Amino acid sequence: MGDVIKTNVNSITANYPHKEILYLDTGSITSGKIDSYQRIPLEEIPSRARRLVNNGDIVYSTVRPIQRHYGLMKNPAQNLVVSTGFCVIEANKKLAEPMFIYNFLTMNDTVELLDSIAEGSTSAYPSLKPSDIEALDITLPSLPEQKIIAGVFSGLDDKIDLLHRQNKALEAMAEALFRQWFVEEADDAWEEGTIDQLIYIQNGFAFKSSDFKKTGVNGVIKIKNIYAGIIDIENTNFIENPVIRDLDNRFKLKTGDILIAMTGAEIGKLGIIPNTDKSLWMNQRVGLLVEKFKGAKYLAYLQLKSEFGKDYIDNTATGSAQPNISAMGIESCYFPALDCQHIKTCALKIDEIYNKVIFNLGQICTLEKFRDLLLPKLMSGEVRVKL
Repeated sequence: MGDVIKTNVNSITANYPHKEILYLDTGSITSGKIDSYQRIPLEEIPSRARRLVNNGDIVYSTVRPIQRHYGLMKNPAQNLVVSTGFCVIEANKKLAEPMFIYNFLTMNDTVELLDSIAEGSTSAYPSLKPSDIEALDITLPSLPEQKIIAGVFSGLDDKIDLLHRQNKALEAMAEALFRQWFVEEADDAWEEGTIDQLIYIQNGFAFKSSDFKKTGVNGVIKIKNIYAGIIDIENTNFIENPVIRDLDNRFKLKTGDILIAMTGAEIGKLGIIPNTDKSLWMNQRVGLLVEKFKGAKYLAYLQLKSEFGKDYIDNTATGSAQPNISAMGIESCYFPALDCQHIKTCALKIDEIYNKVIFNLGQICTLEKFRDLLLPKLMSGEVRVKL
């Protein structure tokens, strides 16, 4: 693929014209979805904030490709700078459509191949070299056909992006109501309470590593499946029926369940199970927020994902090398002890909002699954498009 793409290493130079950068690190983008940027004055930028990008460039994390920290840069800000942890890929537009190349590089088969190459590296972490990506083989249809294929997936991505933006607006509404009720209208006379008046934490089951399979019908949700407020229910390990035959149903997950990571570098991250009929089971060190009345789990969720909640988790976690927090530790997070009926009324209003969020998450999963099934067929030529 060396004649189709080139990997750029353009970096900030002494004559850089901007006084600040908009910085994107590898952990802030997953499967093309950007979580956040950082604004950093030029004199304060870290050593990793060096890589320049242009419109149509693909940024692809060179460490652990299976984590899917990649994206296609569409009309990026002029002062956008990305981490040196990314490989910046430019398509030869005389031969290839950037979106077509992006689709090829993000197919499951390609990601898994690159991840196996990274696993075989001699570096401290499983990582790629730009030459590993340039060495990939690709079947290129004509440029007009590439553009049509890219358009199909661009349309699907636009629909997915619209649903994500709708959810972002809904969550912003829920957060605003929560802040109004429990922060802005807070009363000094309120007694101190904890979120265990709203929920309790159910720990996951300690499956054996030997139980995990690559395919199956019973998915296992691990910490790695929690990101950006969503639970990835597609890219899971699996367990066979005999393993769960006598397993208590308290470890089984369903639509709308909220999970929290209880250990590791990403301790405290939360996610919601989208609308699904899959058989899903919860692994150890993942906690389930079990509500004590309708909508209560969303109040606990909003408290735990707030700046206060994040600080609480960080300060309560124990262990230096591997931070951990117990179920009791989470349940002890502050929440005002108010009249029960008042909290129940607030919870029902928030529940209505999150029912819409969960429905949208299900739609997103359906569209993403359809895209992932169609993608390899179009990319390989098994399914052709009419010009």
